[in-house]
Amino acid sequence: MQNVNLAEWVASVGAIPAPTKLAAVRVVADAVAAAAAGHNLPGAVAARNAAFDLWGTGDADIWFTAHKGAVSTAAFSNAMATCILDLDDGHRAAAGHPGAAVVPAVIAAVQSWGLSGERALSAIAIGYEVGVRIAASRDLRRIDTLISGRWCGQAVAAALGWLRGDSAHQIAEAMAVAGAIAPHMVVAEYTEVGNHTKEAIPFSVANGIAASRLASQGFKGPLDILDADDYDAGILRNGQGAGWYVETTYFKPYSCCRWIHAPIDAILKVRENANWADVDEIEVETFERTLSLNNQTQPKDVQAAQYSTPFCVAAAALHGQECLQPLSEGTLQDTRISKLAEKVRLTVAPDLDAMFPASVPSRVRIKFGSELLEREVLAPKGEPSNPMNWNDLIAKLQVAAMPRFGLSKCEGLIAALTALRDHADLQPLLSQLSDGK
Repeated sequence: MQNVNLAEWVASVGAIPAPTKLAAVRVVADAVAAAAAGHNLPGAVAARNAAFDLWGTGDADIWFTAHKGAVSTAAFSNAMATCILDLDDGHRAAAGHPGAAVVPAVIAAVQSWGLSGERALSAIAIGYEVGVRIAASRDLRRIDTLISGRWCGQAVAAALGWLRGDSAHQIAEAMAVAGAIAPHMVVAEYTEVGNHTKEAIPFSVANGIAASRLASQGFKGPLDILDADDYDAGILRNGQGAGWYVETTYFKPYSCCRWIHAPIDAILKVRENANWADVDEIEVETFERTLSLNNQTQPKDVQAAQYSTPFCVAAAALHGQECLQPLSEGTLQDTRISKLAEKVRLTVAPDLDAMFPASVPSRVRIKFGSELLEREVLAPKGEPSNPMNWNDLIAKLQVAAMPRFGLSKCEGLIAALTALRDHADLQPLLSQLSDGK
C-alpha cells in the first residue's frame, strides 16, 4: 500500500543533508515573515481566541503575543497568522502551500516536547516531502480544487509522528486518518466573497495533529487511501528523485495568489514608462485556472483582493510593489485602483495554459491608443528558477516586521534566524516569537 510505503520511508529518515537543512531554515524564515505581517488581522485574532477555547493553554508560543497554548492551540493560531495574507510559501509540484501548515505545527510540537532545533529542521523537511509528494501525485489539471487543506494535514501527521518516534505503522495510520478527515471545502477555489477559511490550512493542521495523536494510541485509518488510480505511485515512492521537495519551494514577494504574481512582475517592469490615466486597456494573457479566481475590480476586503488579478495588477501599476507587501485595507479605499482595474481584461493563451501547473506564466499588453507595451514573465520572482535568496527573505521579513514591531524586534528576529541557519539553534527564535515586543 502506497500510504504504508510512504510511512516506512518517513520512519527510516535519520540525519538530513546539509542543503536540505538550509532549505528548512529558509522556509522557517519565510513563515515568520508571513506571520509577522498577518498575526493581528481580524481573522488571525479570531482564530487564536477560539483556539484557546477549543484546545486550551500549554507550553507552545502563540507567535508575537505573550500567550502560550497547547500544541493544537499554537499550531492552529500560528498557521492562520501565516496564511491569512497569502504571503506564505508554496510548491509548484503541489500547486499549494506546505509552509503555513508544517512550520507552525513542527515548531509548536518541538517547543512543547522539549526537542532540538536539529529535530525541528528534519521534521519540517519530512513534512514538506510527504505533503508535496501526495499533492504532486494527483492530476492537478483535472481535480476539482487545488486547496492545500486537502493534503497538508497528512504532512503534519507525518512530521509529528517522526518527531515523536512513532513506528512506521503508527505514522501510516496517522496519515490515513488525516487524509480521510481532510477538509472537503464546499466552496471550491474562491467565491466572490472574501472570507477567512481560504484554503483550510489551519483546519488541516488541527486534523493532522489529532490524527497523529489518535494513531499513537492505536486508532486506525484507511491504509489504502493512496492506492486509487488518482495517485501516481512513482511520485509517492520517489518524489522528485534527487533532492528534497523543500529545496525547491517557491517564495512570494506579494500578498496575493501566486497565479497573479507573473502579471504583477510584468507590470512592474513597465510602470515607469506608462501614464496610467491614459491607458485604454491592460490585457493579461494567462492560464485558464486564473479565471476561476474571483477577480473583482472592487473587492470589499483584503481576502477578496488577494484573489483579484485586475485589482492587484492595477494596484502594482499605480503604487508599485510596496502596496502588495502586504495588501492592506487602506489600499481598498483607493478609487483610482478600482477605476484602472476595470480596464484589465483577462484572456487565456493556449501556450501559457499548457505550461500550468509546472509554471504560472503571464503576458501583459498595455494599450495607449495606437501605442502598445508588452512584457512576458514565465517565472515570477521567488520561483526556484528566479529565486529569492537569503537576503531577499530577510528583506521580506524586514518589510513585514518593521512597521509592526520596530527596529529592535526586527534585528532580534534576524539574529535568531541566523542562529538557526548557522547552528541549528531554535531557542533564540522561540524567545523572539514569545511576545510582540
